[in-house]
Amino acid sequence: MIRVESPGVFWKTPEIVAWAAGRAFAWIDDEITQADHAWVKEHHDGPALLRRIDARRGLVADDFAALTAWGTARATGPG
Repeated sequence: MIRVESPGVFWKTPEIVAWAAGRAFAWIDDEITQADHAWVKEHHDGPALLRRIDARRGLVADDFAALTAWGTARATGPG
């Protein structure tokens, strides 16, 4: 496990970034915070979508739309 000393960063954040190793990734979770967004932006060179969901509702139509739009942009974008 990677140890992070940044307040508010979810323990999963550095683990996921390490696993992604610069590759694009989408992460959906109910515990993502602004601290996680900032940490990923600072420590990950590739594209990343962090999407916080409501644990009581799970994924809803807006989440699927955001994931589809993000994935489509990656598939049709440069490179």
